[in-house]
Amino acid sequence: MPAERSSSSKSLMPPPELVRVLIVDDHRLFNDGLRAMLADEPRLAVVGQVYDSREALRQIHLLAPDLILLDFNMPHLDGLTLTRQLVNEFSGINILILSMYAEQRYIADFSRAGAKGYLIKTASRQEVVAAALAIARGSSYFAPLPTAGAGNNHSGDEFLKRFSLTPREVEVIRQVRQGLSSQQIADLLCVSFYTVETHRRNIHLKLGITNSQELVRFAFENGI
Repeated sequence: MPAERSSSSKSLMPPPELVRVLIVDDHRLFNDGLRAMLADEPRLAVVGQVYDSREALRQIHLLAPDLILLDFNMPHLDGLTLTRQLVNEFSGINILILSMYAEQRYIADFSRAGAKGYLIKTASRQEVVAAALAIARGSSYFAPLPTAGAGNNHSGDEFLKRFSLTPREVEVIRQVRQGLSSQQIADLLCVSFYTVETHRRNIHLKLGITNSQELVRFAFENGI
């Protein structure tokens, strides 16, 4: 390990390319499954796994990861307590919470504690990768929570027809809301920069908006 990433460093800054990830989750099946799910992602490298939350601090000192994927509910040290401890110990640490609880109050608790993101454990691989990359690049990623009984009202015909949007345009809106640039969205969706720019122009025309700020406001108002 290079000297500048030694355990004496208290500032964890993301590297320009590869994002080093540490998974902290006491459920071995989920922990191992998450590692396997991310194994083929060239922009992320899982450098360690922690099954006991009491080991997290030591492993972070040893491995100096760029991003911690942290379980909400664990024995010994729960996710919120551990988040506060890590934020106090390491300046600029990046923590993405993985939770089964889709309640706004929990998101608020973790945001105040210093976590950079919050995802429900039912999130797709694509969204986990998007969140990890966004956070490593200095953004936050707090995914909109599902509305009880609403189902997926963003990919259904009624929502799409209401705004004349396509499913891909909704996905672009979602990534803009998370703070990704057109190039980052293109990389995530495996399309060209110009394709994303075309989607964004079409979205602006369909919604009658003129800038990204208005698009983000639309996304928040519609829970995208």
